Amino acid sequence: MEILSIEEAAWKVRNGSVIAYPTETIYGLGTIIFEEEPVMRIKKIKGLPENKPLSVLVSNNKTEMLYELVETFLPVAQRLAKFFWPGPLTIIHECKEDLPGFITGNTGFVGIRCSPFSFVNSFLDFVGHPVVSTSANPTGASPATNYEEIFSYFDGMIDGVLINEETISFDKKNQPLNIPSTIVKVDAHNFEIIREGAIKKDDIIRKIF
Repeated sequence: MEILSIEEAAWKVRNGSVIAYPTETIYGLGTIIFEEEPVMRIKKIKGLPENKPLSVLVSNNKTEMLYELVETFLPVAQRLAKFFWPGPLTIIHECKEDLPGFITGNTGFVGIRCSPFSFVNSFLDFVGHPVVSTSANPTGASPATNYEEIFSYFDGMIDGVLINEETISFDKKNQPLNIPSTIVKVDAHNFEIIREGAIKKDDIIRKIF
């Protein structure tokens, strides 16, 4: 398995490869969201059902990426994004009709993340499109929080791991938090907290009401 620079990782993803990359919470597995083969490959690697929806990561620097996924961004989603993006919040939102079913699980919704980690945003900028965002672990195992765990889980199974000087460091301040994102589902009428993670339920409720 190759260790990749941002440019190398972006090129591989644009061309249908599967890589691991660091975020502010845990490592993720990623590929371009519009190609079925690598997306289904991620599901197979993780041991996920073929109809399992996958979350998507957009760049904090390119708001147009969001509108590759949704027609309009609901007011309640805008409010959540205002307070918690970029950050460890996944917003499940109604998606465009032409967004592939292998991403959405044919639910009509897509989970969207925007990371505050400038390194991963630079990677997304090089890719130029949203990227799959799913935790880097086989189903039932703990998500990887360093590149050594990526090698342990996926050596020979994925096409590379994106690292930089910070992700090589063993200093705790440079390691991702071992806490997954909070997940909130929104529609035109209400919102539902699906999973409480790095952002607490009470913090979300205070900002919405």
